[in-house]
Amino acid sequence: MNSSTDSMPIIIGVGQFTQQVPDNLTEAMSHTDICAAAASRAMDDAGTPSLSQHIDTVACVRTFADSVEEYSCPFGGSNNLPRSVAKRIGANPRQAIYPPLGGNTPQELVGEFFEKLHQGETECVLLVGGEVIANIRAALKADIQLDWHEQVDGSLDDKGPHGTTPLVTRSELIHKIHMPTPLYALMENARRKRLGMSLDDYIQLMGELYEPFNDIAVHNPYSMFTESMDAKAITTVTESNNMHALPYMRSVIAKDGVNQGAALLLTTVGKAKSLGIDENKWVYLHGYSATSERVLLERPNLDKSQAMEQALKGALQFAAISASDINYLELYSCFPVVVFNACDVLGIEKEDKRALTQTGGLAFFGGPGNNYTMHGIASLVETLRDNPQTYGLVWGNGGVMSKHAVGIYSTVPPAKLWQPCDSAHLQQCVDDEPAFPIEHNPEGRAIIETYTVLYRSGKPEQAVIIGQLDKDKKRFYAVTEPGDETTLLSVLETDPLDINISVSATSNGNTFRLV
Repeated sequence: MNSSTDSMPIIIGVGQFTQQVPDNLTEAMSHTDICAAAASRAMDDAGTPSLSQHIDTVACVRTFADSVEEYSCPFGGSNNLPRSVAKRIGANPRQAIYPPLGGNTPQELVGEFFEKLHQGETECVLLVGGEVIANIRAALKADIQLDWHEQVDGSLDDKGPHGTTPLVTRSELIHKIHMPTPLYALMENARRKRLGMSLDDYIQLMGELYEPFNDIAVHNPYSMFTESMDAKAITTVTESNNMHALPYMRSVIAKDGVNQGAALLLTTVGKAKSLGIDENKWVYLHGYSATSERVLLERPNLDKSQAMEQALKGALQFAAISASDINYLELYSCFPVVVFNACDVLGIEKEDKRALTQTGGLAFFGGPGNNYTMHGIASLVETLRDNPQTYGLVWGNGGVMSKHAVGIYSTVPPAKLWQPCDSAHLQQCVDDEPAFPIEHNPEGRAIIETYTVLYRSGKPEQAVIIGQLDKDKKRFYAVTEPGDETTLLSVLETDPLDINISVSATSNGNTFRLV
C-alpha cells in the first residue's frame, strides 16, 4: 500500500453475541448490555489495544422498542443508546447517531460511513445494534420487574424512527394489516399466482428453500434457534408450527424473540496501518447501493420490487463484477418471497450450490429487529477472511420489500482508488415506473388479485385480499366481515385467485364477499 490508498475505507473488526434466556432473569441483558458485548468482541477481533480511544463515531441501529409501539420496552432503556454503549467500552465519540428503522439500515450505514471515512469526516466508526426481545417477554411472563433505565450526557443525532420512506399507509392501518406477516403473505401468493403453482406445491418449494438455511443455523454458535428441521418438518402444520398467515406457518417467519447483538468497526487503510492492525483483518467494500420502493398497492407487480432489482444489479455494476463472480451470499430472509425474488434477480437457480445465507436466516438464526444484516455482514467478513481472494454479497431489506441496501465485499483491494457509489440513477429508475392506481373506497364488482388468510392460535380468523375493480382496474385492500364464516371458508376451500367478488367501503375499512 502507498499513501494514495490511505483514505481507502475498510472493515477491521466484527463481533457477535447471543444470550439464551437465563434461568435467573435478573441476569437478563438489556439492549445496552448486548450491544456493548458485541462491540467489545469487535474490538477484540481487530486485535489492537486501546482501540476504543480512537472511536470518534458510534451509530447504533434503532431497537424495535424505539421503532414500533407494539414492541415498547416496559423496563426502560438508555436516553442515548450510542453513548451508553460507548461508555461501556471506554469510548468517548464525537458523534452519536440513531438512524431510522429498517432491516436495510446496517448495510446502508456501512456505505454512508465508508464515504465519510474516505472524505476524512471521521477516522474510526463503531456500528452496533442488538435486541433483547426474548428477555423482555420472559421477564413479563414471569412477572419479573427489571430496571434498564440509563441517563448519559452528550449529543445524539436521532434521525427518528421512520425516515423518509413510508412503510405503511392509512390503508394498511385501517384494515389492521400494518405488521409484516400479512403483507408478505399477500406478496407470496401473488408470486405463486404468477408461477401458476398450487398452494401445496408452493409450500413444498418454501420448505426446500429453507431447509439449507436451517442446517446452517443449527451449526452457527450465535443462532437463537437450533432445532434441526428438514423441508417436510418446516412446512408441516403442527401445534408448535401452526399457520399464521396463508401460506406461512411459524417455521418460515422471521423470529423476533431473540437476544442478539452484532457490531462492525470501520476505519481507513492509513489509520489501520498507524494502529498496527493486521492486514489479514481488512475487508473492502467494492460496490454498494441503497434504494427505496413505493408502497405495496402502487407497485406494478405485487410480488416483485423494482427497488430491490436496481439495488442488487447496481451494487454489482459498481463493483464491476457479475452475480456469477460472487462466492458467498447473505440474502435477507424474513419471508421466503424475498429470497425467491433476490435469486430471480441474481439468476441463482435451484441447482446452485452456493449457500444463500451465512448465518442461517431470520427464521432459524433469529431476527434481531432492524439489526439482522449486521450479523450477516459480520458472518460474511469472517467467511471472506477464511477464504481470501473471494467475493461476497450482502443484501438488507426493510419494511415490506420497501428499502434495500446491498454491499459487495472482499479481502481483495479494489483495483482502482476507492470511489463513493451514488445510487441516484438507480432510484430514478424506480421513481420513473408509473404507480398503479388505487381506490381507497371501492364499491361494486371486482376480482381478487392476491389474498391471504390470517390465523389466531392456529384457527382461521379473517381473509385479506388485494383486489381490482372491474370498472376501472383500480386496486384496493378488503377483508372479510367479522363473523362472515361463509366467505372465509370459501376462500380456504377455493384458492380464490382471480375470482369475482363484490366489495363495499365502510368507515372501518373495505369488506368483500364472493359472487
